[in-house]
Amino acid sequence: MLHFLSVLLLFLLFAVVIAIAVGAYLLNKGIRMFRKAADKATGRQTHTEADGGRRGRASGRGGGTAHTATGETIIDTRDRATANRRIFADDEGEYVDFEEEK
Repeated sequence: MLHFLSVLLLFLLFAVVIAIAVGAYLLNKGIRMFRKAADKATGRQTHTEADGGRRGRASGRGGGTAHTATGETIIDTRDRATANRRIFADDEGEYVDFEEEK
């Protein structure tokens, strides 16, 4: 009887893990479909088109959306070349060590 219960518990645990994995996949797929529909409705490029086909949107790479600590949304619509270009030349400016005064 104990052996049967342990096998049943193991089977249920396995089924729960599979259900969570499938649910996460479907949720991710649904979010992607929603983003694509929202981008089409607003006339913006889809995120994959803006990324050049690459997945993921790091905020430092230019183009994309970022959220501030206060909840504001910042949308960068510049292309990558414009967003990533240097503002200052290498020979301009200087490095300063920061020391906090108390």
